Amino acid sequence: MPGQAFSPALHVQCSRRMSDVELYPLGTCFLLDAKLTDRMGGMQYLYAWHGDEIKVLSASETETFLAAFKRGRI
Repeated sequence: MPGQAFSPALHVQCSRRMSDVELYPLGTCFLLDAKLTDRMGGMQYLYAWHGDEIKVLSASETETFLAAFKRGRI
């Protein structure tokens, strides 16, 4: 999502459950504990461990989170 620490163009490797559109419609915002990696010198991507809790953010929670990030609180 624009306004976050990383480019929205980065690929993300995460739990397959998060891509299930029956559970999470397109456009759902998640809060992930992810790290930037480039496995063996390849393209950079974000990696989120598949066993982590899935935290879904509402539109207002997403807006609040991004506003706090822009103020440097995160």
